Amino acid sequence: MNVDKFSRVPFSTLIRVIIDYSLFVFAIFFSFLIRFEFALPPNYWNILLQAIFRELAIFFFLYTFLFKLHRTLWEYFSLEALKELTLAVTLEKVIFFLSHLLLPISGLPRSIVVISYFTSLLFLFSVRAFSRWYHESSKIKSKKIYISPKRVVIVGAGDAGEKILREIKTNREINYDVVGFLDDDPKKIGKTIHGVKILGPISSLPTVVVEKRVQEILVAIPSASPSLLRNIVSMASKLRVPVKTLPGIWELIDGKVTISKIRNVKIEDLLERDVINLDSERIGEYLRGKKVLVTGAGGSIGSEICRQVASYKPRKLILLGRGENSIFNIELELKSIYPKLDIKSYIADIRDRDRVFYIFSVEKPDIVFHAAAHKHVPLMEENPDEAVFNNVFGTINLMDASKEYGVSKFIFISTDKAVYPSNIMGATKRVGEILIKYYNSHSKTEYIAVRFGNVLGSRGSVLEVFRKQLEKGGPITVTHEDMERYFMTIPEAVGLVLQAGAIGRSGDLFVLDMGKPIKIIDLARNFIELSGYSLDDIEIKITGLRPGEKLKEDLWEKEEVVERTEHPKILRILADNNIDYYSIGEKIKELELIARTRDKEKIWKVLKEIVELSRKSYKSKEEVV
Repeated sequence: MNVDKFSRVPFSTLIRVIIDYSLFVFAIFFSFLIRFEFALPPNYWNILLQAIFRELAIFFFLYTFLFKLHRTLWEYFSLEALKELTLAVTLEKVIFFLSHLLLPISGLPRSIVVISYFTSLLFLFSVRAFSRWYHESSKIKSKKIYISPKRVVIVGAGDAGEKILREIKTNREINYDVVGFLDDDPKKIGKTIHGVKILGPISSLPTVVVEKRVQEILVAIPSASPSLLRNIVSMASKLRVPVKTLPGIWELIDGKVTISKIRNVKIEDLLERDVINLDSERIGEYLRGKKVLVTGAGGSIGSEICRQVASYKPRKLILLGRGENSIFNIELELKSIYPKLDIKSYIADIRDRDRVFYIFSVEKPDIVFHAAAHKHVPLMEENPDEAVFNNVFGTINLMDASKEYGVSKFIFISTDKAVYPSNIMGATKRVGEILIKYYNSHSKTEYIAVRFGNVLGSRGSVLEVFRKQLEKGGPITVTHEDMERYFMTIPEAVGLVLQAGAIGRSGDLFVLDMGKPIKIIDLARNFIELSGYSLDDIEIKITGLRPGEKLKEDLWEKEEVVERTEHPKILRILADNNIDYYSIGEKIKELELIARTRDKEKIWKVLKEIVELSRKSYKSKEEVV
């Protein structure tokens, strides 16, 4: 360390260095005192000085240059810092002992090395521990808490619960007062963690909340099952106490449990779902370095496709959407997360054929994800012509442009409402699936369709309707008590769409395994309790089925043959290639003319005829799953 560098060393660092060296020397001296029962013989003072000077030289090198212990802030002393300190002292003693074997200090007791090892660690650790304790104590005293801390109980007395408690105790800004733990392990009940008692099993939650005046419940069990969370939320709703939880293990990507990870319980946490694993490497193989265009990029599905595609480092991401604000928002979000990613946004209506062809001619995308669509069943029943022009002919415009400008893969997002379609929206999406087969017969572009059910949290979804009804004090409306739907989260569904694109071949129609269907009335009950209300507070009103609405949805028709793919959550629907393409083409032309008349009955008639034509291509086999 030269003079100039030395002059720039902070005064506080110099003080720490002086204290460390003083304690190190004192530890050696103290070791001699212990060895000779605090009556050091006069002839050992020279031996003591030789040992101190030699050890100081070794310690100076390790302390300053190898481990740089002078840079450690004692007030933030951690286990990692303790490891470095222990290693430095251990290495110093080993080197000193070896040097003593090579160049002996006459008369030095070998036990001094062992004794001084422990005294050095004790003194150096103690001063750091005291410094951290003093820093945290003074920080607590200096902070004036104007709001009394929130009384919380932690459910889960495991590693995650311990980490959460430790962070709460060391960070007063969190302003929590942990009154106790709850855990179902009988061996833990009655014990304490950092002075906080494990009060009883989880079933005792209502009693604990009342007796301890609990204001919030923290669930610190990353592996908590949906049934356990439902039980906790149900108990908490009756007590009017909010519940927060750690994300699931699969969401804790970095594996770190911190208070910042605590979030409100989501409705999807309460639903029984399998964890979905993706082959990220294979997805990356077909997206990395490619130009990817996403239609409906501002919508719930489209924006999530953009987020996930962006993570695979495409050459360029092209956003196409009709809503100016939604496109602006997703572009802003993506640019903040991926500042180096080339992003281009287009405000366009897919029904505008010239505009679509212009965009494709300029960008020449490699991959297209087509998520733009009119999706609300009742609205499309009232506006059938708009459903046809957007969902059918908008799709045709995109498929024609993809063919014209050499798109490698075109992935079409379909829906379970395309199965035995009973409404205009479902029928138009079914026609989109038929178009995938139709275009595959005369194009080098690989056209792929992916069919899945409802997604939780999408714009205009049932949860959004429930939320608005709850804000008004209810009632929550359900059209039929036996109505059920398949549900998946948006990120899960989109991840599987990307995976389907990776394994898909030209003309493939995939269907996602959505698990078990969920009753809408059960979803409503979970939502009410999750929002902090009791089922006695909010009425659930049965209103009757709406036009075109099914009681239950299917993911495929009985005539369709379904086979497993290499991914357990993705199924492939098989069909012969003996479809009458000429008849389909003629019916599509007829559909365009009929749609211009805006006659719902005629539009519905032609849509059904197209669907019936497509059914002739099914293999006459039983389902294979």
